Amino acid sequence: MPSSRAVVAGLVVGLVHAAGLLVVALDLGYSVGPAEYSLVGLGWRYGGLVAVAAVPVWIALRYRLVGPVVALVLTSGYVVGMELAPPGPTFRDVAELERLAEPTGIVVVENGLYIVRYMVNASVWTVGFLFLGLVEYVARTAWDVLPSVPEPAPWLSVPSSRRRAIAVATAGGLFHAAAMVWFAARLGVTVTDGIDWLLYLYGAVGMWVLAAGPLYLLIRHRLVAPAALLTLFVLLDARAEFTASVDGPHALYFGAWFLYLALLLVAAGVEYGLRRIDAYRRFVSGA
Repeated sequence: MPSSRAVVAGLVVGLVHAAGLLVVALDLGYSVGPAEYSLVGLGWRYGGLVAVAAVPVWIALRYRLVGPVVALVLTSGYVVGMELAPPGPTFRDVAELERLAEPTGIVVVENGLYIVRYMVNASVWTVGFLFLGLVEYVARTAWDVLPSVPEPAPWLSVPSSRRRAIAVATAGGLFHAAAMVWFAARLGVTVTDGIDWLLYLYGAVGMWVLAAGPLYLLIRHRLVAPAALLTLFVLLDARAEFTASVDGPHALYFGAWFLYLALLLVAAGVEYGLRRIDAYRRFVSGA
């Protein structure tokens, strides 16, 4: 499908996706109407619900990649299913808690759990869906056992040149870093001695490295395992926010990113080793 038509179709699906989730949330009594937010907050939340669906649909229509759309359907279906499944929502009284916040000391920022958190964290989900599409694109381009991409991107040959791989990895790292730094700030990730700016500078650099490295290996050397594992980390990190736990995994992901980087490097080493073994076996059998 031509790019312009794919963009329009993606936006239409994104608008329907956002409207559907908001109708369900309002019907359940959640305070998510336009009057509840500032103009910036409204654009971030509503626009996020549009983008998180529009991007996977655009990828599917433009490049015939199914992974991001499947992930979107599963995620949105899970969100709506958990909201509607018995015994029903348990957050109908949050609005009352907000009114009682001053005398009781209870502070509630927003009510709801699944739809509201999906809406406010849409940027993180979008990054995960983008990475998933890139992993599928490279896998289907590089592996003969998978169906080839019918309409490969002219700007993204696999393997790419060093310059192109650096450009894609840099851009992907920046997207990942921006989403994860914002995610940490929204969750209130801090350090005990109060030097928060140093933590966020350290975390921002780490978030860039954590994504840029696997993406470079993916585009330049067709090593799929590190980028696939990174995508899994991102999606699991976002999904964990659906729980009502006070402590989430993002503080570990953000502060101890070097542990995740070590796992990604191990995955890269294992895949590279298996590939070398397979190449050697083919060489011997051919000889």
